[in-house]
Amino acid sequence: MEIKVYGAAQTCPSCVGAPSSEETYSWLQAVLGRKYETALTFEYVDFEAAPVEDEWITALQDDVYFYPLVLLDGEMVDEGYVQLKKITQAIDRRLEKTAPE
Repeated sequence: MEIKVYGAAQTCPSCVGAPSSEETYSWLQAVLGRKYETALTFEYVDFEAAPVEDEWITALQDDVYFYPLVLLDGEMVDEGYVQLKKITQAIDRRLEKTAPE
């Protein structure tokens, strides 16, 4: 599973008091890496400095979403003030779908 965090060096103006995008990324790596035995890959994308645009970068630039924006295998699971419970629930649902019966 791939966890991708889109963010920027500057904290989202609407997310005052929230951790920075980079802090959120580091925190998710540490917590999820300890919690799950399954292979997780992590990627951080600074949407203001990314050399290539994609649909998520465009949406962030157009203020459609707050950042940090967290994707699990290409699907948005949380944005702005990221909550661990939302992320773990999405991972758990994905693991349940792939578990052998």
